[in-house]
Amino acid sequence: MENNNILTDRDVTEHTASMWKYNPVPDSPEPYPEDMCSEVSQGCFKITAASVRGKKHKHDGSNRDDSFAFGFVDNGVITAVSDGAGSKMFSRIGAKYACEAVVNYVKAEFFALKNRFPDYGAALGKPLDSKEFGKICSEIAFILRGSCSEAFTAVEAASEKRKTYHEFIEAAGREPEIKDFSCTLLAALTIPVETGNGREFFTAAIQIGDGIIAAVDENAAFGNALAVLGTADGGNFSGETEFIISEHIRSEESLMARTKVRRGKMSHLMLMTDGVADDYYPNDPQLLSLFIDLKLNGIIPFDGEIPESKAENIPEPVAYPWVNDSDVKYALQYAENVMAAAGISLEQFWENKTLQKQASLAAFGISHEKNNAEMLKIWLDNYVKRGSFDDRTLFLLAVK
Repeated sequence: MENNNILTDRDVTEHTASMWKYNPVPDSPEPYPEDMCSEVSQGCFKITAASVRGKKHKHDGSNRDDSFAFGFVDNGVITAVSDGAGSKMFSRIGAKYACEAVVNYVKAEFFALKNRFPDYGAALGKPLDSKEFGKICSEIAFILRGSCSEAFTAVEAASEKRKTYHEFIEAAGREPEIKDFSCTLLAALTIPVETGNGREFFTAAIQIGDGIIAAVDENAAFGNALAVLGTADGGNFSGETEFIISEHIRSEESLMARTKVRRGKMSHLMLMTDGVADDYYPNDPQLLSLFIDLKLNGIIPFDGEIPESKAENIPEPVAYPWVNDSDVKYALQYAENVMAAAGISLEQFWENKTLQKQASLAAFGISHEKNNAEMLKIWLDNYVKRGSFDDRTLFLLAVK
């Protein structure tokens, strides 16, 4: 006998979306804002980034623990993203200080590097097996690894400074320890270079803990469009995440193993905490589904006009109650819904740019915000996936 009462994922998410409660950011030591976002253009880069408090934090009335920071380095960009350990009371502070320390350190060290190697850009454009490329690549990777040590020093200093603060002692019920400031770290330095194949982008990346760094070329065929730069690592037990306070993580050998270098074509670099990365697993190739979601929802603009005609099998955007205010609903489009309705694979959807445009919010006459960063914030705060309730942070670096 058939069981007609089996719930689909859509049924479950519709039911659970209305069960989340909203409690404001607590009046605790150094409370962090509900969210943050940035949109900046400089040189050949456009930055669109946002971080939002997860559903569970809103439900529990706890702080957002994610953070990000960025800075321009000559004609390149340094980016840092961090996820504070959810089980640690002051991890949000560690995440913030770690990101800021990485950016400030790389900016200072890169200025010194440029003085020593004024032709570093030309060296980065040399053949990958050349001595010139190898030398400057090693110098940049060394700086990036040094930024991780600087991040730890900053977190350690933040911890020490607050050990005697009454409000921190009262909140923890004891003197705060450095483990209370535990956080992950993702960092990437991207530089445009001229090569024998035209303009490419050099990226040095380092990863401690979970989350993902990935380069995407939206103009490439499906099989060549994604490059994941790093591996989400864990601790000694399944489900345990490594943090920058772990001494063994900060050894030169460990940091070298966590450093990845890439040079090639790309349209976007993405850094994200596990609150987003885990929703698109396996990351290769599901990060391309994430990329399509960002296009469908107006965060990454389409090239050219949006077709007025729509295919008959394109589903309507979906709206769930917003956790902050259940009377508010933001209609969002989901790549997985479009693919299911059209009966196509991710590869087929990736290659069909016209169908992407036809399925977008814009094709339905929906626009929540003109600012891409604000739209990213809305999307992060409102897209619904089964089992997803963590803080969400996504940093997008688009190249022009």
